[in-house]
Amino acid sequence: MVIHAIATLNEMSIDPEAELDIYKWVHKCRGVVHVTNKGQVGSQATTSKRKGKELKTQKVTCGWYIHASRSNPESDWFIRTLNQTHTCLQTRKLRACTASLISKKIFDQVEANPDIPLRAIQDHFQKTYQVGVTMDNVFRAKDKARKHITGDYTKQYEMLRDYVLELQATNPDTTVKIDVCSEPNPDSTTRQFRRIYVCLDPLKKGFKACLRDLLGFDGAFMKGPFLGQVLSAIGLDSNNGIYPLAYGIVESENTESWKWFLDNIGDDLDLGRNSNFTFISDRQKGLHTTVEQLFPNAEHRYCIRHIHDNMRKRWRKPEYRDHLWKCALATTIPEFEHLMKEFSQYDKEAC
Repeated sequence: MVIHAIATLNEMSIDPEAELDIYKWVHKCRGVVHVTNKGQVGSQATTSKRKGKELKTQKVTCGWYIHASRSNPESDWFIRTLNQTHTCLQTRKLRACTASLISKKIFDQVEANPDIPLRAIQDHFQKTYQVGVTMDNVFRAKDKARKHITGDYTKQYEMLRDYVLELQATNPDTTVKIDVCSEPNPDSTTRQFRRIYVCLDPLKKGFKACLRDLLGFDGAFMKGPFLGQVLSAIGLDSNNGIYPLAYGIVESENTESWKWFLDNIGDDLDLGRNSNFTFISDRQKGLHTTVEQLFPNAEHRYCIRHIHDNMRKRWRKPEYRDHLWKCALATTIPEFEHLMKEFSQYDKEAC
């Protein structure tokens, strides 16, 4: 009923004679019903040809009608006559079906799955409500629904300092550093965000007290209108579980951003140039050079999963994977050399 009311909104009219009447209200549908037959009394006939045959088409008005009245200006309205059946043609292109209306209808879908494709939203809306919507309208509607759920990205960045103060208030001695772009006007009250580094004090103290000298580094792309990279540093606890230590948001993965991130970690963990930590990472851009500059005595190793991903582009058989993981799981040098020899005998080029 709601969607049909939208569909016939532009076809509704109020009886001019009853419009100013405070005791009577008449509302009818002006939609046209196209009837094709040999003739019909009370209809306007038009002649057209189709495949050499003459067809007569009569235009009949829709029968939807409502009549309400009341006995005095202060009393309630009462429906006297109501015909709820619409017989007029409905169009799937409706000006009343705006992005705001669509966003309200798809709110639950976007909240449950923020990454839902636009095509899926369009197909579901058209199938459910029998209303045609363009991809542009769907895009704007999804954006409105997402902003209502997650908030505006720009406003979230404006609350960044409040977020930092809350972190430091609930976790004393937490390290939070914000780097901003240089501003030519020193009197400006705003700055453009560039980077942020966060290391919670409980995690920092726990790492210093109990964990081994091993850190893993990784980066991931950010989604949304403001692109960037999320850098993270993790350790291993006593049960070989992941222990998050610090994270940061930078403009991109490069030597400068990794140097800034590792400098902050070195300050928090009291790491010097002579520290004999072991670092594990993928082959991120700029990270290898940064580790050699800041911690020349540290061991820098690469993640075996990423090595295997690169290797299977050429060697895809499971035997290659098994040999690689056996070598990676070796705990002594003699065992490692023995397994590498077996791998070399299997395929010297892959080894």
